[in-house]
Amino acid sequence: MWYAPEKYKKEIIDYNQELLSMKGELEDKEAKITLAKFLRSNLSFTVELLTGIKLAPFQEILLKGMMNRNFSMLVLGRGGGKTFISAVYCILQCIFEPGTKILVAGPTFRTARFIFNNIEKICEGKGTELLNQAFGIKTKRNDAFEWKINDGTITAIPLSGEKIRGYRANILVLDEFLLLPEETIKTVLMPFLVAPQNMAERMKIREIEDKLIRDGKMDESEKMVFENNTKMIALSSASYTFENLYKTYQDWVNQIYSEKFSDDTNKTSYFVAQMSYEALPEHMVDETIIQEAKDGGQSNSSFQREYCAQFTDGSDSYFSAKKMYACTIPDGQQPSTEIVGNPDCKYILGIDPSFSNSPSSDYFAMSLLQVDDESKTGTLVNTYAVAGGDLKDHIKYLYHIMSNFNVIMICIDNAGYQFIDAANESELFIDSKINLKFFQFNSDAEDVEKIKVVKRARNAYNVQDGTIVFKQLFTSKFIRNANENLQACIDHKKIWFASKTCADGSAFDRASTKKVNIDLVPYESKLDYLEAQDDLIYKTKKQCALVEVKTTAKGTQTFDLPQHLKRSTSANRARKDNYTTLMLSNWALKSYYEMMQAPKEENNTFVPIII
Repeated sequence: MWYAPEKYKKEIIDYNQELLSMKGELEDKEAKITLAKFLRSNLSFTVELLTGIKLAPFQEILLKGMMNRNFSMLVLGRGGGKTFISAVYCILQCIFEPGTKILVAGPTFRTARFIFNNIEKICEGKGTELLNQAFGIKTKRNDAFEWKINDGTITAIPLSGEKIRGYRANILVLDEFLLLPEETIKTVLMPFLVAPQNMAERMKIREIEDKLIRDGKMDESEKMVFENNTKMIALSSASYTFENLYKTYQDWVNQIYSEKFSDDTNKTSYFVAQMSYEALPEHMVDETIIQEAKDGGQSNSSFQREYCAQFTDGSDSYFSAKKMYACTIPDGQQPSTEIVGNPDCKYILGIDPSFSNSPSSDYFAMSLLQVDDESKTGTLVNTYAVAGGDLKDHIKYLYHIMSNFNVIMICIDNAGYQFIDAANESELFIDSKINLKFFQFNSDAEDVEKIKVVKRARNAYNVQDGTIVFKQLFTSKFIRNANENLQACIDHKKIWFASKTCADGSAFDRASTKKVNIDLVPYESKLDYLEAQDDLIYKTKKQCALVEVKTTAKGTQTFDLPQHLKRSTSANRARKDNYTTLMLSNWALKSYYEMMQAPKEENNTFVPIII
């Protein structure tokens, strides 16, 4: 369906027909103007001329929408090419509007760099000699990528801290809009679009007009009308209906369907494109992947969001996405994600090892909960997820956690307990005199036996000498109990998800001053580490929301990803390892308080004496 309201309709000049009617020769200036009008009216031809890339008809429509509206939102299914078309848009916008300043941003700097890298890739293609003449100096720093073009700039930046407020732009391109904090959009991004780019020129014109009006040489109605040329482009896949993306989507759609402009002065215009994979040309869709995804059911909420670009409620999974959203600490409140722990707090760690070197393997995952003794709750503040990494790198990260967080308990999958032994034997642990020891804890015990198990564990548990680790055997009974416990904790808000550090200026400033040995973590800089933590907390919730519960013929419950997701063998396949470590750390939290309630027995040794 295609819809445009009456208020947007205006007379469009057919420059192609105008060009055909021209005869004779044109002056140099007139020829340049005529060519510019022709290229602006034929965007698909322009892109092919400058880059050698032939656009699909729907891509030209998307480009026209972004070029002609102040606020544009692209909600596309997988394969829709949001990043590519936004890169093309940035190039054309700077070419047709000299002096344009475009700011490209996303939830992480990596996301923003991805669009910037797509622009580079386009410029490096064959037949781009004309295009490259427009581009000037390119600079790449740890906190910004910038490329000068046609007296303007295209700048990719991270959305963290207060530094962004110092930038000036009249075009905002926001990738992964659904992951951007609502407060950041309102208080940091939207103010960019308030002040026009040519404010000084407008003030000068207004001064001249006011003088002419006072002298009686001009009427008030003859004042120049300035066109609102600020733009914001929001790119995203579909989200849940309770998230900010859907609220913004609804607001913009309502703005389009309303009979009048909300602001008669600036006449702000909106463009929304929502496209399923079914609307894409056949050559752009990998039928194998679609068919594989369909095997999970076309009504599956994940398939509806990722491929059909449909917003879903999010309350239909075993771990309700809606309830997890309610258990997420609002941005600006504490605790936020942490890369160095609070010395006054206690932490519990869950580990799910994977020793494969394949990039398509499971994650080697860890989840760290900050413990609140008063409410007996835990908050997920730090996570780790690496596929195909080396054992030494996993040991480095564990060392980083043990060195910077007050860890009081560790729960590890029984199948990978050798990881703790390997860590103890590493040079890092030996030099720092860190020696982790195991104590026995049987989670399947019940009634009287459970009391005995807890007492024995309480007596063996000792933070001072490092006896804080217990191995968890994944029996069918434990899997059911641990999942039910995690679900109950989410339902009753006994487990929380930390707020985003990069969304809060003061939290970001505090975190960025912490000393971190970057050699111990899988990130290039402290900024990347902070952004990754914010992203991984969100992905942990996403993994939980994907989990399905099924009952076998023998009555055993299984908790796993949908079959169509499990069959994928790509490096970017869906995984559930952070969900597993969250379940383990949450189970360890429960076990910790059970142990602390049990009295610790004193070891009284009989010493004979001579009378």
